[in-house]
Amino acid sequence: MNFDTDPKSLAMIQANHARERYQELEEMLEFTSEEGKLDSHNLAIKIKLLKKVLFYTPPNELTLDKLCEAEATLEKLYNNVVELIQPISILTLRATSDKYAIKRPFWKAIFLGSSSVGRNFFRQLFWVAMFLISLICIRKLTTLPTNDPFYFVDPFLYGALGALIYIYKNISSYYTKRLLHPKKLATNWLRIFMGALTGALVVNLFSGFLNDINLAPIAIGFLAGYSVEFFYQILDKAISMIIPDKNNQDNPTIRLSPRQAQIETLTKQLQELDNEDDKATIRNLLEKMY
Repeated sequence: MNFDTDPKSLAMIQANHARERYQELEEMLEFTSEEGKLDSHNLAIKIKLLKKVLFYTPPNELTLDKLCEAEATLEKLYNNVVELIQPISILTLRATSDKYAIKRPFWKAIFLGSSSVGRNFFRQLFWVAMFLISLICIRKLTTLPTNDPFYFVDPFLYGALGALIYIYKNISSYYTKRLLHPKKLATNWLRIFMGALTGALVVNLFSGFLNDINLAPIAIGFLAGYSVEFFYQILDKAISMIIPDKNNQDNPTIRLSPRQAQIETLTKQLQELDNEDDKATIRNLLEKMY
């Protein structure tokens, strides 16, 4: 911000920012009212009165002092409404609202969507699912009876498909609850990659063990891709068994018996007391316990 700007221009810049902030507040207020979470009529009145200051005050009367006071009130009311709708936020509301549709050309909208961020993501997941299913069908139609050179591809495909189903289950729940955060959607694409990688790793690393159970490798790849966190837990436990935590070895936890704990407590009290009579009482107790 240029601090050499004259006060009137500075007031206009701040007013525009405050109006944008107020629009966010009003959208959250509408959602709060629709969900029956607005338990205070006074809160709605204060918010609407603030609109009069920010939108209907003549520019020559909207001084910096008046604007700063309105902004302070705005932030206080904004925080009050945010507390009412948590964990929902203005970003999750807009990501699941068709009012904020992302307009794209027709040929792009077919694949990327031209609606809200949430609906666009569902469309993109659909095409990724169609791509994976097509590859799986091609693999089924072209599989050789023996010595299939592309057998190693199957765990990748089924692992990615398992991750895709997991993502769709969670995203659909977030969407209906208005909790879909646009900044976290990118991590879902990473999960598809990790699902494919995990499916292939599990099938290849534990191929000897899989031969002893009545479950197809592609099913194992699918389950591993669906539950990537479970694979992470297995790796962490395996590493902790092979390489014990050095900190735990250097500082082993010693469990005290109830009698030892009582002795330790009395010893600490003895060191902190100044009264000789109290000290003598504690010494007698310690002598009996020893």
